[in-house]
Amino acid sequence: MMALVWFWIVLGGLGFGFALAVQMRIMIALVLRRALQAWRDGFEHRAAADSVIVNAASQEDASGDQAHLLGVQHLRTTYPMPLSHLRAARRASYLLPPLMLVWLALGRFGLGVI
Repeated sequence: MMALVWFWIVLGGLGFGFALAVQMRIMIALVLRRALQAWRDGFEHRAAADSVIVNAASQEDASGDQAHLLGVQHLRTTYPMPLSHLRAARRASYLLPPLMLVWLALGRFGLGVI
């Protein structure tokens, strides 16, 4: 009985963590898009702003035109903490679904609770 309770508590925690990571990715990207739009004209289009945000959040060197590179540099120098939170949320949103599947398989075949 106790294994069943702990199984669902852990599964609920993993699901909540995944939902929180997805929400963080959406909200941080929205705020950074608005910051780019307020900083300079030319980032009104969502696709242009999103590519700058993705390149700024990655640790690799950015490539693109001059406005793109300036946007990446601006985000990296002005908003380092939101970019690090975006990287953490991205890692969590990639890591948690496989962990939930492994936990479900463990609950089914190892613990016998479902």
